[in-house]
Amino acid sequence: MPDPVETPQEIWDACAAYGDTVFEVHDQVSWQRDRRLDGYAVWRMPAPAADGMSRTLLALRFYALSNDAAVTTGHPLTGDDLAGVPLAGVVSEPRRDYELFVGFNAVAPDAARSHWMNILKLLTYEQWGSALTLARLDAVIRETVDRLSARYRNPELTVRDLNYPSPYADYEPL
Repeated sequence: MPDPVETPQEIWDACAAYGDTVFEVHDQVSWQRDRRLDGYAVWRMPAPAADGMSRTLLALRFYALSNDAAVTTGHPLTGDDLAGVPLAGVVSEPRRDYELFVGFNAVAPDAARSHWMNILKLLTYEQWGSALTLARLDAVIRETVDRLSARYRNPELTVRDLNYPSPYADYEPL
């Protein structure tokens, strides 16, 4: 008997968890976390807001990959499938910001994530001159993934790989 198909909500929940996992593992090295948070201050954006939007934007990128698979193969990528996708591929997929919201009306994010989602939608659709903010958030995501890939010494790093501790997690720059 085939496995039951995951609902869009279950896929979104996995995507949200993966976005959080990437940032939580990245933040295990305190100087890298501090550098990211200091960068938010340079933008004059509160760190909790920028961090929440960055995590949500990464979750949207995962969710968009699942939707892309649904269009091309007829079946969305499951949460387990998404855990095996290289993070570099998740963040390097070229797409317009508004494309990330395709199919998203089928899910109900939790209250905090819904707040960040509404802000991202405003930045995408209604806020004049918001492209810079979205580009900065995307850059944070890419930089976070690049640092994790370097830390694990694996350019094909996946969320599944993050379940294992990095032997280089305690590395401090000179």
